[in-house]
Amino acid sequence: MSEAVRVEVWADVQCIWCYVGDARWKQAAGQFAGEVEFVHRAFELQPGSPADFDAQAYLQSQRGMTPADQERAFGAIKQVAKAEGLEYLPERIRPTNSHLALELLHHAGQEGARDVLSDRLYAAYFAEGRHVGRVDELVELAGEAGLDRQRARAALDARTHAETVDREAARARSLGVQGVPFSVLNDTYAISGAQRTEVLLDALNRAAA
Repeated sequence: MSEAVRVEVWADVQCIWCYVGDARWKQAAGQFAGEVEFVHRAFELQPGSPADFDAQAYLQSQRGMTPADQERAFGAIKQVAKAEGLEYLPERIRPTNSHLALELLHHAGQEGARDVLSDRLYAAYFAEGRHVGRVDELVELAGEAGLDRQRARAALDARTHAETVDREAARARSLGVQGVPFSVLNDTYAISGAQRTEVLLDALNRAAA
């Protein structure tokens, strides 16, 4: 029996393409004839951002996107998300600093519930308008994902996984990564962006060979 293909994936819970890419990786793994071992890494897209800020104002001032530009872009992304079976309601999104959410994902990994919490955070952020930058909200979401709320709060209050989040992002940047999702298969093959499922499946087959 051949060894599992190891896939490291750097992502941010506030990254729409990470949301899409996660769904596509799951589809590719389901179609792959062998085993896939996913190793999830943190990559904070906007380090130093405040707990609350206006997304539309940010896109207009930093990206030069007018409200009309944003509406067109969001509409196109909605179609992509829908094709992957994902709910995406940009009008509900509450942008924040993602560091605490990424820390909580590491805590969930130690508790054996990383994938469940990841799904919960993506849905909460992109479809439900939940605030994933506040401890109280994150603790509630952890509980909804089946995690012990007290242990989750303790990990967040103590910033138990803060250094790990920073270290993983630093490693990605040392590899030249500027955006996510970014994946590395068997420490050899790199894939940037939310590639189509068939592209990811082909990469798994190449890595296995």
